[in-house]
Amino acid sequence: MKLEKVFAERMREAREAEGLSQEALGILAGIDEATAKVRINQYENAKHAPPLSMINTIASVLKRPVTWFLCEDDVKALNLAINQLSKSKRPEALVRAISVIELDSKTQPEN
Repeated sequence: MKLEKVFAERMREAREAEGLSQEALGILAGIDEATAKVRINQYENAKHAPPLSMINTIASVLKRPVTWFLCEDDVKALNLAINQLSKSKRPEALVRAISVIELDSKTQPEN
């Protein structure tokens, strides 16, 4: 799937999870009220891709890390969970996750 489409689908998913309309998201992201709904609709339908600065703003408004909008489906939940930790707890959580991954890779037979 094209990256623009992945971003569009994730943006809609996050917006709906936060209970925001397209217009409300646009306004919170600093888009002029007169065009907010149209621009967000275009982003969600992958008709236009937002610039990186707008992706960063949208991510912040929707309380998601930018990487969540672009990562593979199988790591999406992990990406969000790590982001929800306080910054002081992230290093320990990442060390633990890496340990589990490394341990698992050592015990799995190579293909």
